[in-house]
Amino acid sequence: MRNESIVKAFKIIQLLMDDRNRSVTEICDKLSMSRRTFYYLIEFLRTQDIIIFKCNGCYHIDRRSPFITRLTHAAQFSDDELLTIRNLIGMMGEGNATVDSLRRKFDSSFDFTQIINNPERQRQTSIAKKLTRAIRDKRMVRIEDYSSPHSNSVTDRVVEPFMLMNDSRDVRCYELATGVNKTFKIARMGGVEILDTPWIHEGEHRQVFTDIFMFSGEERHHIKIRVNHLARNLFLEEFPQGRRYVSPSVGLAGSDSERWIIELDVCDFRGIGRFVLGLYNNINILADDDFEEYINDEIKIMTVKNHFDNIKIGDPANTAKVRAWRKAAGLPNRFGEEDEVSPSEP
Repeated sequence: MRNESIVKAFKIIQLLMDDRNRSVTEICDKLSMSRRTFYYLIEFLRTQDIIIFKCNGCYHIDRRSPFITRLTHAAQFSDDELLTIRNLIGMMGEGNATVDSLRRKFDSSFDFTQIINNPERQRQTSIAKKLTRAIRDKRMVRIEDYSSPHSNSVTDRVVEPFMLMNDSRDVRCYELATGVNKTFKIARMGGVEILDTPWIHEGEHRQVFTDIFMFSGEERHHIKIRVNHLARNLFLEEFPQGRRYVSPSVGLAGSDSERWIIELDVCDFRGIGRFVLGLYNNINILADDDFEEYINDEIKIMTVKNHFDNIKIGDPANTAKVRAWRKAAGLPNRFGEEDEVSPSEP
């Protein structure tokens, strides 16, 4: 390809990646080229891993093209992210200039037909629609051929679905066989059959909760701690999404500019516990009692561990000494019946 044609090809890329709808005639006039040259360069660009599609009769370049991806790797969106953003824009309605501009940019920048028309996505969307109907009507369903990596099996599951999650990629259900609330991935389902049986365990449905430390579970613990400026700043730096849980401490004399309250729900003590133990002299625990007991136990464990250089497995000579240390500290044997440790020199 001659240098002149390469320059024109790059100019075509530039024009097709903006948010304007340009006709072939307009592009040819702007670049002073024939339609034959335009179509030739379009085919050439397609051979270079550039996805070109038509929208409303006008050509555009999909910004997820492999060629473009290599140039702008850090700013790429996954298919699920693109669909989520597009759906959110669609929910905003029409009439707002900014929203309308965003909609035009998205539709002209990405070929959504490749995403929406994907057979696997269509299959999962069909399953999600059935689950939505079952949730609305409060009906049980049979999940067919569910592939579980944990049990390494493919089985049918009879469940009561009650909540779609993660942009309809997961569904929260009460499983009748185990009597446990579980989260099932739609991608792992072979299919779904809506049963005529209504829910009978609605009172046992539990939503899963994920705290800011990324621990998930059904049970929540309400934690309240008082922190100084150092602990407050470190908390906000590490967990900026937790700003809404931080407020000034208020005493009898009014607001305390040197103290702050962090109050939030957690699923597991380990996340907030790591933070408290690391800044123990800068934090006071106000609630709850179970969390305070957990912290005290962890401090005892660390105290006991300071008396041992390393952990050995299967050394009977140290069994009695290890258990004596733990008994003195009021702790259970966490090493198991066969786990031993070697004591450090005094």
